[in-house]
Amino acid sequence: MTSPATAAGRTASNRLTYDDDLFLRTRRVLGVAVVNQTIWRLPVPLESRAVHALHGGLATGPLQRVVRPGRLPGARARWSASDLSLDPVIESTPVPDDAVLTWADRQAQANLDPENGPTWALAAAPTTSGGSLLSFVTSHVVADGGMHMGALQAAVAAAGFRADDVGAFASESGPRRLPKEGERIRTGLVADLRDATGQARAAVGGLRQAARQGPVPPMMAQQAADRPRPGPRTDDNQPAHPPVVVVDTDAATWHRAAHAAGGTANSLLIAVCTEILLAAGVATAGMPVRVSVPVSMRRKDDLRSNATSGISIAVDTTVTPAPERAGVIADMAQIRASTAAEFRGLAAGTRVDTLGPLKPLMQMVPDAVAKRAARDATAPLCLASNLGRLPAAFAAPLGTPASSVLMRGVTQGLTRGRLRQMRGGLDAWWSEHNGVATLGVLGLDIELLGEPGQVQAAMESVYARHGLPARFW
Repeated sequence: MTSPATAAGRTASNRLTYDDDLFLRTRRVLGVAVVNQTIWRLPVPLESRAVHALHGGLATGPLQRVVRPGRLPGARARWSASDLSLDPVIESTPVPDDAVLTWADRQAQANLDPENGPTWALAAAPTTSGGSLLSFVTSHVVADGGMHMGALQAAVAAAGFRADDVGAFASESGPRRLPKEGERIRTGLVADLRDATGQARAAVGGLRQAARQGPVPPMMAQQAADRPRPGPRTDDNQPAHPPVVVVDTDAATWHRAAHAAGGTANSLLIAVCTEILLAAGVATAGMPVRVSVPVSMRRKDDLRSNATSGISIAVDTTVTPAPERAGVIADMAQIRASTAAEFRGLAAGTRVDTLGPLKPLMQMVPDAVAKRAARDATAPLCLASNLGRLPAAFAAPLGTPASSVLMRGVTQGLTRGRLRQMRGGLDAWWSEHNGVATLGVLGLDIELLGEPGQVQAAMESVYARHGLPARFW
């Protein structure tokens, strides 16, 4: 995820943050669990001993945490260390090269439980071409993208595969440990009383600040909330399987294409995502398209499970392209300028967060209230997550650099009715390693991007216009 020059400092609290609580409520109240998954395509045969060594490193790392509720009303839940983990799944049947995503989808349905454990899962399989696959899945309650990557790098170091480039969570003394249940039992009630009192004060102050800010000004760009609210359908209760399409290209070509258009790698990602929506008919040319960009606020030794913020920009699609770029609609110079301005505001703390003042109150409300509030929640029309250049240790989790890596978010338990209600367009994740730039796109519009062929056709046309060679998984 893109990081601003300055970020929030490390929190010393062992309490769940608002974002931790949000993902926990999504699972508990709506029955929809969000997980992060990385899939590595490795050019070497599967070695079960290496998988077990990596698993051992993860089992002693910062992901071994579970949620414990507060003992008093209003007190936030807290983290406690856990000893429970799933054994690694090591399959013997080779996976065909054209069925990698099917295998990955199956692993992404791991039954993770942030309140009782386990909170992560590891799986591996050989491929028919002689290589191997590795899947690492974490509950989003326990780990955002930064924690997901950092914990894996610490496990790589613990397994002895690499001594350098091990990320923020490995040190000479090993990963920092959370308190186990009972270790603070004598001061637990006092701590909860203090936390509940602090939360109540913050909630009252937040309400006053929100009142001073006034109503939220409308965003004059296409977004999910602008799309028609769906009516009931006969298949609303059927499971939803939104398609994911993954494509590799040459990283150097990606950077050259971005630079030639006056942008950066991140600008090109946002442009490509916007143009996929336009190519599929999800967005309308001539109208700005609102794109959400996650931003990591994580710093060294930061053990927060979720430390991610975000920005939102309106992408201009009204420009007239030069003849040599006919069909390329998004203006990368405008994207670059708008993104840079939002990053500066986020880093300086001058950007107005309309939701921020209400977060303490929202974290205190009971589940029944949270469920009613979530009924009309929508997804971003476009979410473009730039994971950047992957650390070497993360790209080589078993000691050998992967030929291709996909990191993505997966929502378990979605129904077709819920997916329509979210009114999203697409989610995208981009990363780079060893000269390969990988883009994964998840189609969230059932009608226009509901099949892999629809997503791939839109991606092929956009990549061709930007002169990017496409190697689909």
